[in-house]
Amino acid sequence: MGVLFWYMFRQYAKVFLMCVSALLTVYLVVDFFEKLRKFLKYDADLSSMLLYFFYRIPDICFQITPLAALMGTLLTLGFLNKSAEITAMRSCGMSFYQVASPFLAVGMIVSAILFSFTAVFVPLANIQADYVRTVLIEKKPAALSVSPDRVWLRLGQDGLLKIGEVKDEGQRLSTISLYRVDEQFQLHEILESPEARFTKEGWELRDATRRVVQPGGEVTADRYAQLALGLPLTPEDFQTWLALDSKNMTLKQLGAYVQRLKRDGHSSSRFATDYWGRVAFSSMTLVMTILGLAISLLKTGVRDHAVAKGIGQALGIGFLFWVTHSFGMVLGKNGALVPIAAGSFACLMFLVIGVNLFLRTR
Repeated sequence: MGVLFWYMFRQYAKVFLMCVSALLTVYLVVDFFEKLRKFLKYDADLSSMLLYFFYRIPDICFQITPLAALMGTLLTLGFLNKSAEITAMRSCGMSFYQVASPFLAVGMIVSAILFSFTAVFVPLANIQADYVRTVLIEKKPAALSVSPDRVWLRLGQDGLLKIGEVKDEGQRLSTISLYRVDEQFQLHEILESPEARFTKEGWELRDATRRVVQPGGEVTADRYAQLALGLPLTPEDFQTWLALDSKNMTLKQLGAYVQRLKRDGHSSSRFATDYWGRVAFSSMTLVMTILGLAISLLKTGVRDHAVAKGIGQALGIGFLFWVTHSFGMVLGKNGALVPIAAGSFACLMFLVIGVNLFLRTR
């Protein structure tokens, strides 16, 4: 690795980081103003909103990095070509592969980082972002544990609610147990009911039993045919919680869940496609770098570089990739394509195009 390798490595890395910063800023500004009205409806404070967008940054970076790599490659090689530096390197005996090696090195490093992001960091950040949005902004209780047959909720500072099962698309809850504790965390009240229904007035317990633990240890019990349950949630909230979202699962968890679905005889197409889609997308930085190299090196010697042209090319190619990737994911989730093929469809397609164009450079 000579001086020219590190020179181009630094040039590309700087432009690439600037592209990531610019795209991230635009994304955050648009997303902020899009969600601002909804957040203000809940009287959210600025610190909670900023914390929410802070936790959104890893996921946003994962999505925009391939486009930034393509844009950075086109711009960097455009600048070098405009100043005839590529022509000078070729005149000194450097091959196109030697010119491309610094860009490919950055692409491989960033792709490895993105894989670690989607495997662990992005899901964990998404969970924290959902917590900030649900609890700190929308003022709803956090779900301590959520599964199709068990939900634990925290109500205020002194209540812990257990729900045995969610039925009728969230309209009905069964086997309700509400435990309340005092300041010393001593249990002082238990509210039990076989069922709760959502009405116009809110959640209502049926045939409820309320037990109160007196200071001396004596327990008194009262029965109620109907009793209001102060639960600030709607049936839609339960549907959202129980609809498992792959973006909040690490790759290890997602892979294990896919295997469990197969073992239990259920369709795993949706989650398996998401799994392979995330794996393939993490390599798109390298693929976009190859495509950008091919497009730029085909124009070696043509000094018509323009920043706007490079950005326009990147946005156009990025749009085509996103359409192709989304189309492949839909086919995979509907079972029309094998999940591994559906998830990597766009990646393989653009890789073939990029390699083919690169081999045609002279």
